[in-house]
Amino acid sequence: MTVQTYTFRIQRNMPGQVGAVQSHWQDYQVEAEPNTTILTLLETIKGGQDGSLTFRQSCRSAICGSCAITISGRTRLACKTHVGAVAKDGLVEIAPQKNQPILKDLAIDIRPFFAKVHAIKPYLQDGPESAGKVTSTAYDQVNHVTQCIMCACCYSECTMTEVNPRYTGPAALAKAFRFVSDPREGRKTERLQELSKQDGMWSCARCTLCVDVCPKEVAPMEAIIKLRTRGMGKGFTDAAGPRHALAFHEDINQTGQLNEFTLMMRTLGIFGALKETGMALHLAKKGKIPSPFPHYVDGVEELRRIYQSLERTPVDVETKAKEAVPE
Repeated sequence: MTVQTYTFRIQRNMPGQVGAVQSHWQDYQVEAEPNTTILTLLETIKGGQDGSLTFRQSCRSAICGSCAITISGRTRLACKTHVGAVAKDGLVEIAPQKNQPILKDLAIDIRPFFAKVHAIKPYLQDGPESAGKVTSTAYDQVNHVTQCIMCACCYSECTMTEVNPRYTGPAALAKAFRFVSDPREGRKTERLQELSKQDGMWSCARCTLCVDVCPKEVAPMEAIIKLRTRGMGKGFTDAAGPRHALAFHEDINQTGQLNEFTLMMRTLGIFGALKETGMALHLAKKGKIPSPFPHYVDGVEELRRIYQSLERTPVDVETKAKEAVPE
């Protein structure tokens, strides 16, 4: 391959007074073939141009997750990303992960992320729900999420974490699913009850960014959906999230479309809906209040038959692990 010149525009960050971070962008020129990894070029810059540049790296094999940074606007593993795949007109912008405190340059404070992981009790617990036999199907459930390398790429891109730092986060919830799905776990119901609380599994906005950026194809959002299904199956429906899902199910089954006029009240309850009176008045002024009278879509009877068929013979939609093969 032909050697090209690339400009690395790197966000330099230095801790300032009272915990503030002083940031500026600094450009570096590097020559490389398009299939050279970003990590290799960062090491080239540090070794030959600027020894003060700070970043994390360890295994160089997409296993440890320590080199996860923001590359060309998306969180990626530097050791797995080729410069030719992310350069735009020869320019590569590099910054630290998002949604986490910055220590220096590209190094972030990973402690808040791991605090979320530790909070879900990432270990098997003795209890009355432990099974004595582990089937291959159960192993598929567990194995899928154990491929997570705790790189925090999903946490960095999570839109809900950006607006709500208390949110458990996709990686921690995927890890929680690993234990809820493990037949050896003795406190599955207790876990699901805890995860059903505020800032837990129902706070996910389903933006799918965690699925897009995961370097190991763990698909955290998929695991979150399975947690929700299991939680509702255990009867944990007295919260805005599950009530919202049940309202969707009821409307589509009955009329084929949402009754948005009553959706907020069924989701938040009477008192919760009253708190949104200001928003309702604003919508009314704009002529955006939906009709209170439900409209039945054509073919709704066929839709109901599909619902009834699925209730009689549920489809197995549990998370399955892909066969792990060397890349």
